[in-house]
Amino acid sequence: MQAFRHCALAALLLVGTCAAAPGSQPPQPRTGHPRLLVDAARGRADLQALLARDADAARRYAALVARMHPYVDRHRTDPAWIVSRLQMYWQSHSTKVFVKNGVYDHAEGSAPVPTVRFTGTRDAASAYFTPKLEDVKPYMGERDLLWLQNRNASGQPWEWVSQAKSGRIVEAINLRIANLARDAAFLYWATGDDAYARFAYDIFSTYMAGMTWREEPVDLNHGHDQTLLGLQSFETIHEDIVVPLTEAYDFMHSYVPADRRPLFDRAFRQWADLIVRNGVPWNNWNLIEARFILHIAAVLPTQEGDAYVRKVLKEGAARQWTLRRLHDHGYNIGDDRATGIWNESPGYSMNVANDFMECVELLDEVFGIDVLPDLPALPRAARALPQYLLPNGRTVGFGDSRYETPRTGMIARLLAHARRHGKAEDAAAYATLLATLRGADEGGGTDPVRGLLEASKAPAAAPASVAAYQTPTFYAPNASWLVQRNGHAGPDAMAISVAGSSGNHAHANGIAMELYAQGLSLAPESGRGSGYLQNDHLEYYSQFPAHNTVVVDGVSAYPSMKSNHPFTLLAAYPAPGSPAAAAFPRATFGAVAFREPETDAEQQRVLGIVRVDGTHGYFVDIFRSRRRDGKDRYHDYLYHNLGQSLRFLDPAGQLLATTPSQRLSFADGDLIGYDYWRDRASLTSRAPLRARFDLQLSGQQRTMTAWLQGGAGREFFSLLAPPSTAWSAGMLPREVEQAPLPTLVIRQAGEAWLRPFTAVFEPGDGGPAHVVGVEQVGDGRALALRVRTTDGARQTIFSGDAEDAVFERDGQRLRGRYGIAAERDGRLQYLFLGQGREIASSGYALSAPAGAAAALWQQDGRWRFSADRPVRLQVPAADWPAQLAITVDGRATRIAARRRQVDGRSVLDYALPAMTAAILR
Repeated sequence: MQAFRHCALAALLLVGTCAAAPGSQPPQPRTGHPRLLVDAARGRADLQALLARDADAARRYAALVARMHPYVDRHRTDPAWIVSRLQMYWQSHSTKVFVKNGVYDHAEGSAPVPTVRFTGTRDAASAYFTPKLEDVKPYMGERDLLWLQNRNASGQPWEWVSQAKSGRIVEAINLRIANLARDAAFLYWATGDDAYARFAYDIFSTYMAGMTWREEPVDLNHGHDQTLLGLQSFETIHEDIVVPLTEAYDFMHSYVPADRRPLFDRAFRQWADLIVRNGVPWNNWNLIEARFILHIAAVLPTQEGDAYVRKVLKEGAARQWTLRRLHDHGYNIGDDRATGIWNESPGYSMNVANDFMECVELLDEVFGIDVLPDLPALPRAARALPQYLLPNGRTVGFGDSRYETPRTGMIARLLAHARRHGKAEDAAAYATLLATLRGADEGGGTDPVRGLLEASKAPAAAPASVAAYQTPTFYAPNASWLVQRNGHAGPDAMAISVAGSSGNHAHANGIAMELYAQGLSLAPESGRGSGYLQNDHLEYYSQFPAHNTVVVDGVSAYPSMKSNHPFTLLAAYPAPGSPAAAAFPRATFGAVAFREPETDAEQQRVLGIVRVDGTHGYFVDIFRSRRRDGKDRYHDYLYHNLGQSLRFLDPAGQLLATTPSQRLSFADGDLIGYDYWRDRASLTSRAPLRARFDLQLSGQQRTMTAWLQGGAGREFFSLLAPPSTAWSAGMLPREVEQAPLPTLVIRQAGEAWLRPFTAVFEPGDGGPAHVVGVEQVGDGRALALRVRTTDGARQTIFSGDAEDAVFERDGQRLRGRYGIAAERDGRLQYLFLGQGREIASSGYALSAPAGAAAALWQQDGRWRFSADRPVRLQVPAADWPAQLAITVDGRATRIAARRRQVDGRSVLDYALPAMTAAILR
């Protein structure tokens, strides 16, 4: 009857999810307790078998017992020691908490028992350390004073501190103790030793009895904060203590006196009700809250728990959307451009995917409800996760993200789900993906019980190359993010990440650029700063001045965090999501457009990678910007780069002198974020010049040389910007990580559309440069950059501001947005039309009646050709045959040429179909 009841519940919620996969059984709910982390029916036997066969699991178990022994042993004779360290209203027994401006104000009321103390501030930042349990004063908190150690004062003294200045220390102490209670409850279940249960129950009972009397906190401002508050924290997503408390209750349920369970159940219900009522429904908050609600549902009596399951799956609430509604919103379901990327910055996106799968896992294992078929974006999200990765295995850094290894918990859960449901093919695919991506931080993280129970869940599989899961370009419109790659691993791989502002945890950054080369994000994103509520985040890190972008009139700004200012993708090559094997291998590019709302300016950025040879290449950046009303004062091009120095050099490599400057500041009417810069110096130049960044890194040198164009009304600044806070621990030496970023700012008077900012960035390892000169030819709507390299080659990069833009000079021509003509010793190496109608050089031409992408190149002594639609190829008649024999889609065909005269020269003209990397001759 129990299994039938849960399948009936599922049928009411999700049509078809109780159907069994071929070769599998319908999901069955776990009955009795424990049920959250193990199945009461077989969990103890499974644990014993695991410990017997798996040495690592046995080691983890022994370590857990050893860690808990001193706490449990002391509790036999001194039970007050651990209980008195809980952060409670020991003296006042307060029931009602009041907050103001994200800070604890006071508490009122009186209960018959000590009640749970509310935390100090919404922001985690504090001048005080979270104390070790041994240093916590027992029963502290009288007059809302806490005994804490001042991290900033000389000698770091201990002092009595107002709770309102303690950050989130109160909840951190309680969470630490609750985790000990959960670990002890687990060992009680595993061993039957009542000493573990007494330790766990005394903590649990004191805390939960006190929580029973707590009321919903009150925001004295009667503002937005009121909608976010939890019972013990400022944000419902930080009610993390729910997890160890429910797990402890679950493991020791048989030990808890029956007459006390209604009291604890009531406390959990009021907690769940507040989590449902408060929070944010359209982002990562909703999933975190759903996890808490399902944990509570699992430990309540059946009918009460089912009501909360319905809330998560079918009913929802104003601030607690159902899983399906959130899934469709965040993964852009219904848009044919949906990619499996969630609409938040990478770190949060990975968390959301795992939280979704943890909810799927809870519903499947605990309640017998398989909701995965109703959430089809989740498998796609797993396959898309590698697209976030730079060649060093770290994620890109846009928005409130860090450069971190991928979090693969959701893949492990998909694998476990596939195995539970008898889907062998899916399980094998997930196992390979997991082996390819799994980082050292997996396998339960710092949670000893989960780490133990999950130690042997994933079957061994051989890793694949990450390149099998990545594409040369990838575009996620709901996150306003475009990435380009040339190479997937090793020191020679290069990448460009471009971000607008769409979704959650986004920054106000316009069209922000990140450049990766030489194993690092040399032009990094800057991260979030010290905290979301801190001035450095609000004024600098989340704003234009912290990014590689262009600021209009010194005032470009718009809301960050939840932002609705994406860029528009104009063109990209290869087509986003298409495989590398089908693409021209020597170049990628992307063109995006953006409307800057503060000045109503239109901006357009073209970024590309050009590969010179197998180990060298450079980046191209062409940024156009202008106000729509024509009242441009100036435009500032910002570029931050890792390094210890920035120098300006003339084309011959001679140092250019700069003059100290007080410009670029809030005093001039610029953004307040400009005041975070220091050591400004500048020069003016009408001639081309270089900006050279040097980084000394553990005995290795890294360089970035920006080839720039001078001009009238253009001033070049060097300055120091705050350090990037996007680095994960250990990525860089501490002195490099915390050092200010050398930064280039180019201020151009007037508009910057017909006189765009252009730059060629060459990364290096301290050896001889390969780029020896960059000449800009033309201006206006279309221009060319002629890049000369040490091997005597020349690449001419053409750029137009629209499909109908035309560049024509010296026998070269582009009609379109982007193209490259590469020559050496007067002979063509390749012709690349990134997007446009025509490109021509050296007697060769590619043309199409509508915008096309095509390439003709020499490789291994043969001419190869790719095109995404039919294209006409023009070649010198003297060098090519009158007929081509080619293979397209596995079929051999012959294409005859039409001979004609162009500018007095005889040429052959072939009408070629769309094809990928085909050999022409």
